[in-house]
Amino acid sequence: MNDQQSDGAGESDALVSRSGGQAVVEALHASGVDLVVGYSGGGTGAIIHHIATSGMANMNARTELSGAWISYGYNRVKGRAASACLFHCVGALHAAPVVYASKVDSTPFFMMDVNLDSSLDFREGLQDSAELLSALKPIAKHARKAVLADDLPLAVRQAVLAASTGRPGSSVLDLTLQSVTHETACLVEPLALPEPPAASEATIARALSMIASAKSPILFVGGGVHLAQATAELQAFAESLGIPMVSTSWGGRGAVSDDHPLFAGVVGSFGWESANSIIQQSDLWIAVGTTFSQMTTGAWNIDKPSNVIQIDVDPNQLGKIFQPTLGITGDAKVVLRQLLDGAKKNNVTPASGGAEVNAIAASKEEWFKYHDELCRDPGSDKKVNQYYLIDQMAKALPEGSIVVGDSGGQAFMLYRSFHYKQVTPMPLGSRYMSLGAGLPVAMGAKLAAPERTVVSYHGDGGFYYDCMELSTLAERNMKVIIVIDNNHCLYANRQGMSLWGIQNPWVDLPESTDFVALAKAQGVDGERVTDPADLPAALERAMAAEGSYLLDVWTDPDTRIRRAIRDVIPILSDRKPQQGAGAHMGPPLEGSWPA
Repeated sequence: MNDQQSDGAGESDALVSRSGGQAVVEALHASGVDLVVGYSGGGTGAIIHHIATSGMANMNARTELSGAWISYGYNRVKGRAASACLFHCVGALHAAPVVYASKVDSTPFFMMDVNLDSSLDFREGLQDSAELLSALKPIAKHARKAVLADDLPLAVRQAVLAASTGRPGSSVLDLTLQSVTHETACLVEPLALPEPPAASEATIARALSMIASAKSPILFVGGGVHLAQATAELQAFAESLGIPMVSTSWGGRGAVSDDHPLFAGVVGSFGWESANSIIQQSDLWIAVGTTFSQMTTGAWNIDKPSNVIQIDVDPNQLGKIFQPTLGITGDAKVVLRQLLDGAKKNNVTPASGGAEVNAIAASKEEWFKYHDELCRDPGSDKKVNQYYLIDQMAKALPEGSIVVGDSGGQAFMLYRSFHYKQVTPMPLGSRYMSLGAGLPVAMGAKLAAPERTVVSYHGDGGFYYDCMELSTLAERNMKVIIVIDNNHCLYANRQGMSLWGIQNPWVDLPESTDFVALAKAQGVDGERVTDPADLPAALERAMAAEGSYLLDVWTDPDTRIRRAIRDVIPILSDRKPQQGAGAHMGPPLEGSWPA
């Protein structure tokens, strides 16, 4: 319902009074939110009613945590806070991991909770949640409390704006019960997100001068390219100047096809050794949307050149870990377009004329031979090798498939080894990496991109967290393929502990769990695969199924995670190899990136 009624002559009648809950829904529509994911409880009904009657798409998940991950995945593919979450106050804390993950992963996320009437803050009310906002505020990008109905349209608007602009992140809105039940005549204004920031002409000119002087420049591509939806601009700029590209192993994967002649590979701890070699031979990095994180740099073990151009929408990232030669604050899409236009206008090319495509091809061929060798090994007792599983998925799935890896060793290998045949969105960030996000994030990605094949590639440890969402898939008739890389252990944890010589029975998981029976009990068909020879046909059946389909693939628990930077455990604080027992649990890093 509109807040103002026009008589057609430009004059407006009195503003319409309605409940705060209805004003929230109007503000969601006006702010570009097209999906609400929630869980019923307490006063949420005062908003749910208006969501349902307004025609806005909505769904409930089985837990607040899963609902929040669904919204996370949806927004990451959409590139803005296009969905919102709605929970009862005490349930909202279940979603705290997603609030924090969205902040550190630069993912747009907007969560509302309906709290108790503020008078109960003084009266020991049931489900006391007076400290909810103070608990969530330190882990959110933006957090506010609304007590009056008149403040709700503005509060929603500010939350969506904060989540979607600058470095994206999480917005939390804590709504008192009286604010959504009382009346308000406050105006709802349409939200038009501001133009993303651009660089100055002088800065672009300086960057192009550095590129023209470089003998072997390289584009260092991170997740910010996906978040800015700048993959087309990236490819156009690289092709125009003949500059090779490397991607980070999580956020930057899929920003360009693996088959592109200028794509030199994946860098970092679980990247390609060939790509790590190429990037260390460069005399200029043009880093776009990457934070130079621990995993991307092998705990800062790769050698950086003397000249680095760093482009990021967040000025606080520039110089955070080391001082770049030139830091550019700006949106990746806008700045890449500026660089391309400037290069064409001034006929700028690298001094070397760009890297030799043949050299890139030879380096990639080295990696592919190594990868094929890994995939041919069937593993012990004929159990499925994890690299073989990933390879068969890449061969069977259609182009444009979105594969969402959960956390753990199987995810490390997925983003390293899966063959990206074309530009593909990355629905999961690379920093927080918590078990149990894979399936709901994949569901959010499917809702955002229903035309794509979506796969949740899960470890068995993580699947215990979110397997209840199988029933949501069946209820909503959604098609997501679930592949469980089931090695009956917490794989990455087990390997790390063994390197330290620690006896840890907590990393072992039971073989007795029947995930296929669990899926069928919730309305999702599936099968178990224990023989490598049966895998291709099983994948075909999964793709042909009308609804969601689960493959419980028993994999070899002794498959080794082969790192691209040896003798470093980057999930800890190692910068350089240390000697002696317990060395990997030694003192923290000192200073910044070593020269």
